[in-house]
Amino acid sequence: MKPVIQILILILGLMLNAAGQTVQNTSAPLNTRAKAPEIGKDAPTFSLPDLKQQYVALRDFCGPKLNKPWINKTKQVVVLSFFATFCIPCLQEIPHLEKIETKFNGQAVKFLLVNVGEDEAKIKEFLTTNAIGLEILQDRYSKTAEKYDALTLPRLFVIDKDGIVRKEQKGFADPDKFEGELTRLLEELLR
Repeated sequence: MKPVIQILILILGLMLNAAGQTVQNTSAPLNTRAKAPEIGKDAPTFSLPDLKQQYVALRDFCGPKLNKPWINKTKQVVVLSFFATFCIPCLQEIPHLEKIETKFNGQAVKFLLVNVGEDEAKIKEFLTTNAIGLEILQDRYSKTAEKYDALTLPRLFVIDKDGIVRKEQKGFADPDKFEGELTRLLEELLR
C-alpha cells in the first residue's frame, strides 16, 4: 500500500477514535493482524495475574498436559470472557455467567473473566460497587486480548478439556438464549 494512503487511513482512524468510535487499521499486513482462535483449533495459551498477583495460566486447567497437575488433578472446560468495567454489555453478561457457574458448581468447569486494558486500582474500585464472584484476571496491556482478537467486548470463548476452542461469541444480547446455549454446550463437553 502506498505511504500516502496509509497516512490517510491513520488520520481517518485518529479522527474516528477522537469521536468515540473504533476503527481497525486496515493498512497493517494481513499476516500481522490477530485472528480470533478458530473453532476446533487450539486456544492460545496465556498466563495472567489475578487480583492477588498470583499468575493463572490456561494450561493450569486444560490442554494436552496440565501445568500443575499436583494442584488441578482434573482437566476442566474453561469459559473465558473478556470484559472492561465501562462496557455495559459486559456488565449485563456477567450475572448470567455467574448463574451458569452456580449450575455447574463442583463440576469440571472453570469460569475466568479477563479484564482488558485497565489497571488493578480501576478494577478494585469497580468491585466495591459490583459484587462479582467469578475469578478476574488482569490483561493490563491487552496482549491476551490481542491473541484472542477481543477487539470488541464482551468476547466469550469456551475451551474444552483438551484446550480446543468450542465456542466464540461477540457481544451480549439475548440472556435466555445465551444461558440456554452455554448450558447445553457445557453439559455436552462434560460428558
